[in-house]
Amino acid sequence: MTKKLLIWDFDGVIADSEKLWVKVWRDNLQKYFNIILDDRQANELLVGLADRTKKQRIEQLLGVTLDDKFMADITEGEIYQGMYFMKPIEGVSEIMQDKLFDNCIATGATTEQHAWKMTRFSEIDAIIPRQYQFCVDMVKRGKPAPDLFLLAAKVKGYEHSDCMVIGDSLNDFAAAQSAGIECMAFVGATGNNTAEYKQKCIEAGVYGVAVNMNELHQKLSAWAK
Repeated sequence: MTKKLLIWDFDGVIADSEKLWVKVWRDNLQKYFNIILDDRQANELLVGLADRTKKQRIEQLLGVTLDDKFMADITEGEIYQGMYFMKPIEGVSEIMQDKLFDNCIATGATTEQHAWKMTRFSEIDAIIPRQYQFCVDMVKRGKPAPDLFLLAAKVKGYEHSDCMVIGDSLNDFAAAQSAGIECMAFVGATGNNTAEYKQKCIEAGVYGVAVNMNELHQKLSAWAK
């Protein structure tokens, strides 16, 4: 049986980290501009996007300028949160070690950001070598463009029909669809496991929705066979 390639998003899938980045951005927007984002706005502006895309959207939609000082504070806050509070979601490494699958990572983080995010993820590094951890600065366009997933499939040498993206955001799903690759929605991270968000995933046309790693493993195994 031919192995299948799992293309893992990082934040919100391998790590329950999206909540950490959202907190850093919301805190700094309030500190600098007295802008208080509600949960809906935070999801639209901050979830599943590279920092450069978040910056562009916020400047365009909220009419503020995020200068170098603001972005430096974002970086400092994200590094602190990532290095001290982030850890793998329970059960993810067991899926990666299943002989049915080959694995890679395709993250909206830059290479520099991804390096410090991986500080507490030695078990993932042992499974997926760094040359197969693809970052947004390796492509021209970040998600929701398909570039990152296309790069992953090309470098790993898999047909798109033998690939499955595992993502948690609508931008992941859109990028996968644009790449012609199926996408499984993982909604086990903080804030995603709601009936409303599951419905959004289904409406986005994902292959399936999993609320925890055990369920994800079962659905991926059924797909691979």
